[in-house]
Amino acid sequence: MVDSLYGALGKMIGVEEISAVQWKLGNALPPTFLGFALVGAFVFVGWSCYRESFPSKKGLLVLLRFSGLALLVLALLQPQVHFKFEKKGESRVFALLDRSESMSISDDGDESRWGKAIQAFSGSSESVLAQLGDDHEIEVLTVGNELKSASVEGLRDEAPQAGGSAIGSAMDELKEKDVSAVLLFSDMAWNEGIDPVGVAGKLGRRGVAVFPVPIGKSNSPDAAILSVHFRDRVFPGEEIPLKVQLSSTPELDGMSTDLVISLGDEEVSRQLITYVGGQQIVEIPLKGQTRKGRVRLQLELEGVENEISLTNNKEERFLTFLDDKVKVLYVEGAPRWEYRYLRTVLMRDSRLEVKFLMTKGDPDLAKYSPEYISEFPAVGESTLDFDLVILGDVDSRYFERKQMEWMVKQVNRLGGAMLMLGGAAHTPQSYRGSPIEDLLPVKLRGDQWVPVPNELVASPTDEGLLGRIATLGVEESMARKLWSQISPLYQAPSVTAKPGANVLVTLGRKRVDGLPYPLVAWQRFGAGKSMFVGTELLWRLRKTVGRQYHESFWSTTIQFMTLSRLLGGNERITLEVDRNRYSAGESVRLHADVLDDYLEPVEDEKFTVTVAKVDDSSFEDRELDLRPVPGAKGFFQAYYLPPDPGDYEIVATGLDKDKANVIRFSVFEESLEMRRPGMRLDVAEQIAKKSSGEVIRLDDLGTISTKIEERRPRSVREITLRLWDHPLLYLLLLLVAGSEWWLRRRLRLV
Repeated sequence: MVDSLYGALGKMIGVEEISAVQWKLGNALPPTFLGFALVGAFVFVGWSCYRESFPSKKGLLVLLRFSGLALLVLALLQPQVHFKFEKKGESRVFALLDRSESMSISDDGDESRWGKAIQAFSGSSESVLAQLGDDHEIEVLTVGNELKSASVEGLRDEAPQAGGSAIGSAMDELKEKDVSAVLLFSDMAWNEGIDPVGVAGKLGRRGVAVFPVPIGKSNSPDAAILSVHFRDRVFPGEEIPLKVQLSSTPELDGMSTDLVISLGDEEVSRQLITYVGGQQIVEIPLKGQTRKGRVRLQLELEGVENEISLTNNKEERFLTFLDDKVKVLYVEGAPRWEYRYLRTVLMRDSRLEVKFLMTKGDPDLAKYSPEYISEFPAVGESTLDFDLVILGDVDSRYFERKQMEWMVKQVNRLGGAMLMLGGAAHTPQSYRGSPIEDLLPVKLRGDQWVPVPNELVASPTDEGLLGRIATLGVEESMARKLWSQISPLYQAPSVTAKPGANVLVTLGRKRVDGLPYPLVAWQRFGAGKSMFVGTELLWRLRKTVGRQYHESFWSTTIQFMTLSRLLGGNERITLEVDRNRYSAGESVRLHADVLDDYLEPVEDEKFTVTVAKVDDSSFEDRELDLRPVPGAKGFFQAYYLPPDPGDYEIVATGLDKDKANVIRFSVFEESLEMRRPGMRLDVAEQIAKKSSGEVIRLDDLGTISTKIEERRPRSVREITLRLWDHPLLYLLLLLVAGSEWWLRRRLRLV
């Protein structure tokens, strides 16, 4: 009854629905006054009835008098009624439909995700569009790499072919619009633009709820090659260890397939892979490959039954087989045992091109053997041709100071390497105070070698056991046994390890200044490396076991020391890109480290290179200017956007061409969408939570109209109706007073 009364009052004031009613008195009279007024009214009515005779209409007369007095008191109290009601605003809903490539997947082998999205939105009498009807303004947009307007009728004609899914950026474009709610039909597998979860939080703070409608299966069978790790420059015939990171969904746990590896068009390896239902790393050694130049490396996981995407089962890289040999200069004093064995090791290694310089002995060796040179190269000439300089037991006085400074620059600036092989006569003690001392990973403490007790045995350090140099490619126990064979040493240089040096082999528990004794140690020096070997008895590694482990030490050491040069760092001008593989549309960041003929940084306004496309005569070469990087002398940088997929090459121009390395990179037309195509329910839940929305499953679309209606903007308004000065009140008072007067006349009381 009260609701009916409020409804009637609402119609009187033009309001459909009243949410609250409050009665108030406008005249703030004291309660005592109100009490006296009521008592006086009762007394007056009673007195008037007592004074007069008792006619038959006495009851009616009392009622009229009392009603009149009550209306009069009511007018004095100034009663008011306050009505609260909500006014509905306009509801504007944006429907975003993901048209990226992953929406073309048919998870159940029947209808695609895109087809399900259209059906759910507008394809039936129970669709979202039918539920919302004309009560809401609906704007339809499609999302791929960018946001586009669409019509309901045209959705069927669109194909999910976008190469990316920028749903976060699309929602971000709505943050300044007048919007009540957002419906997002997507598999939530975003891979471009802004993080949609962060954007959802911004919308939520504006009171805009996002209702994700996840489409697809998060547990569809799928496997992918996530990454491939390997050294992309190798010598022909060298073992190539590949580390391949794979992922697989739980549905594939325990299932097996083949991982096929090809170089060019030739299959070179096939390995059986058993999926673990998550991420895993597979190590595959490629052996005996003798290609030349740059070769395409292809990896492919063969598909299994019902796998939703095979696009992410493939990966391509490039592998370069080095034609140039590692150039080594070995400078030795008088012939000694370590020299004789090391010379044989160096000559046997087909990867090396070695020159020998003997400062003592037969001065005519260089005349009879092309392997020898008669004197150390002059500064600025052929020293640059050597990737590694080995200094044996040579008196420092043999070198001019500028020659030693040049060797230091070669390591520091050009990424070269130096290895000092200790000798009791001169090395390293004669180099105290020379430029070479700064290059070494050890501090020189005295002018003589010091005695070594027989109980101190050479042994790998914990750090040394992490690599092949000190372990000699065998187990720890065997490595310790092999190193013990070079003891007793009898004497060793008086040295300590510099801060930052890496000690690989030490002498038992011998410590100098609290650090392990650096029998074999190395350090980075500028762009290159330096190593110190504090014994001339390494040849004892051959004792009882032959040449295998002695050769292993030197072979591994030389490769480690010259690695930066093998990767293209031996030129005065070093060109580099941030990686060698790009997707179409990605920018290439290029930088150049430029030195002059004296190995000093060049200070120019620009450095120019040429960008060419390999094996494409129709491509017009382009010159690209690199600009100096502030605060880094000799360092230049630029960005380049390749116009098409293919293989590209960057070279220096003019006279700089012969002083710089050549950079190659590849651009692929690949789909980011299909690399991880599973539906991301976790993203949908985070979007809903951040925006105070709710995840709506396809089976629950019947509730969407209620949820959207709850998000309709509403404004609370109030209307105050003053009853005390309403004409109806005074008309009623006049009617009561007139009726009382008329009745009294009728009864002849006046």
